[in-house]
Amino acid sequence: MKTPAAPEIIIFGATHVGIKLAHRLAGQSGHVVLIDRSASAPETPTGWEYRCGDLTTPPELDRARVVYAVTDEDKLNIRIALAVRSVCPTVPVVITLVQSRLGKKLARHLEHFSFISPPELAAQKFVDAVYAPKPRSSAAVLPLTVLPEPDLNASWKIDPLILRALGVIGAMAVLASVYFHYAEQLPWVDAVYFVVTVMTTVGFGDISLRSSTILSKVVGIVLMIASVTNTAVIFALITDTLLKHRLALLFGRRRVKQSDHVLVVGIGSVGLKVVEELLKRGESVVAIDEQANGRYLPAVYAKRVPTIIGDAKFERTLRDAGLTSAKALVSVTNDDLTNLEIGLNAKLLNPEMRVVLRIYDPLLAQSLHEHLDIHFALSMSSIAAEVLAELAGEASDHGHVGGQLNQVQGD
Repeated sequence: MKTPAAPEIIIFGATHVGIKLAHRLAGQSGHVVLIDRSASAPETPTGWEYRCGDLTTPPELDRARVVYAVTDEDKLNIRIALAVRSVCPTVPVVITLVQSRLGKKLARHLEHFSFISPPELAAQKFVDAVYAPKPRSSAAVLPLTVLPEPDLNASWKIDPLILRALGVIGAMAVLASVYFHYAEQLPWVDAVYFVVTVMTTVGFGDISLRSSTILSKVVGIVLMIASVTNTAVIFALITDTLLKHRLALLFGRRRVKQSDHVLVVGIGSVGLKVVEELLKRGESVVAIDEQANGRYLPAVYAKRVPTIIGDAKFERTLRDAGLTSAKALVSVTNDDLTNLEIGLNAKLLNPEMRVVLRIYDPLLAQSLHEHLDIHFALSMSSIAAEVLAELAGEASDHGHVGGQLNQVQGD
């Protein structure tokens, strides 16, 4: 089969979005080519062509109807768009960007340029699912139990830096005791006693280095300075560890006393957008994330959203978030199985609540409602690919893209 010299639809990036987009566009007017750096396609092309190539070096674009840049990196997508624009100023370019504000600024400077923000698109769909009529399901929920969460105190461990600092100060005490035992002719007990008084800066005066050699005085000075410094470090590390543990218990493990609220599990780029969209619609929101130092958590804290730090696969975390009195749960972590387990746990604890899951695998998403009574299982990549495919038709009809984007982009 002879490959056309100039494909009409070019997709850069064999990501989830790129592959789903290629499948959607296959069979429509125009030849579809998916380009990525890998030597082979992630899956067997069906109605479209895969090519290995440099993402920042566009191929022939004379007959290209539209060019997509849908890699997982915003910076790379922008580089692709600029490279395409330098080769062909008129071909429509559509890219995916997590940072939608940056995309709007780029659109003011580039002609025939558009973008979508998959997290924003997905967030709107996930929140719409919270209000959508609950579909009927013939699935029977089995009487299972949710795993209890292990005690936090049992998993608490001493900071390795504290152990190292204690090891250093212990080694200093042993070496100094040996030195003063031989250099100052002190008995072993007196040598240890003298070293302890020096290191703790007590200095009772019963043993001193006034008449000792210069070397002994230098050793004593170094021992005092080093021990004081090391002791300060140890106390600082202990204080830091206790404070972090206390703050985690205070701000991340307190029980939320709310009702008729929505739980959002997984505060990433999508989770943050879901929280923002729910707040815009006047909902009470409780966030759950496993990482206390998550990148997007400060933005959630700034909105004064109650946040639980813990693993939502465990009953205690869900109960702390008020699951039994919540109206809905939206789980948008990056792992299908994690979202599925969280959704099943939520259904067991509150069978009447709405459950919305982020699922990458479309076949798994399709079968969850039929067999496990999961109301809505949506894929961010499928949502983005659907919108991008519509833009290809818009480019064919009007020679440009962008009208659809004005409806889906946030502020």
